[in-house]
Amino acid sequence: MNYNPTQDEIDFVNKSLEDFNSRKVGADNHQLLNIVEYDENRNVIAGILGGTYWGWMHIDILFVAEKYRKMGLGSKLLQAAETEAIKRGCHSVHVDTMSWQAPEFYKKHGYRIIGELNNIPCGNKKYHFVKELINET
Repeated sequence: MNYNPTQDEIDFVNKSLEDFNSRKVGADNHQLLNIVEYDENRNVIAGILGGTYWGWMHIDILFVAEKYRKMGLGSKLLQAAETEAIKRGCHSVHVDTMSWQAPEFYKKHGYRIIGELNNIPCGNKKYHFVKELINET
């Protein structure tokens, strides 16, 4: 067993699973969905990183620099990503967040908890959220 595979070996495993999944349920048509926000000097101050696949949007990271929090940037990024996901034909979105990060933010935006992991790290939780997207056009 190799605990330090090469990038080619990692790519092989990823491609093999992708091929298997495609044969079972069709191509996932994964597209990155990444949006950033800048300050007046074009420094990145916030961003949402994720993608769309099989009719879902996933959020890997939503971050706002501490100086710019509580100014609506997170909400602005989330709304922009959800709007783009709807344009791509997505019906739902999923995300996970830690107990010290943003569970209340996602609840405020209509996300509901579908699962949680306890003691990750010890004394904390990881929440898994989903939200149905509504096409209002």
